[in-house]
Amino acid sequence: MIRDLVQRAAVIGELEAGTKEAALKELLDAAEAAGAFPKSARKALGKRLSEREKIGSTGLGNSVAVPHVKGDGVDRITLVLARSHPGIEWQAIDGRPVHVAFLLVSPSDEPEGHLQCLRWIAGLARNADFRRFLLDADGDDAIRDLLVEMADKG
Repeated sequence: MIRDLVQRAAVIGELEAGTKEAALKELLDAAEAAGAFPKSARKALGKRLSEREKIGSTGLGNSVAVPHVKGDGVDRITLVLARSHPGIEWQAIDGRPVHVAFLLVSPSDEPEGHLQCLRWIAGLARNADFRRFLLDADGDDAIRDLLVEMADKG
């Protein structure tokens, strides 16, 4: 399942966004472009993501954020991986800016798959080598190759 998720993942080599709100929009744009959900589901998913951030930041620390959302209009579990070399203020648990953001978008009726993917992403977020290699990767293809390699490792 993780390997399929990674094969279809959307990659943003450098976020244009300078704020958390703009980054969430850019991540959702990439998920929509990747076919995760129809345009008609976009507004509700954006609202859910914003509400989730108000409850508590998805900035896990170690310069990583993992915004995630489930919705009825979502066709399949989709991952978007983005990086921001300058960093984005995300109100992360450790107070540091976010340089790596994983957006996970899932259908409402796949809670177990959603959790499995979140567990895998959390493992990546804790991996200092992964974070360093990701920030040093030269372009979208290199980022995807790194994700595939990590998926193959478990």
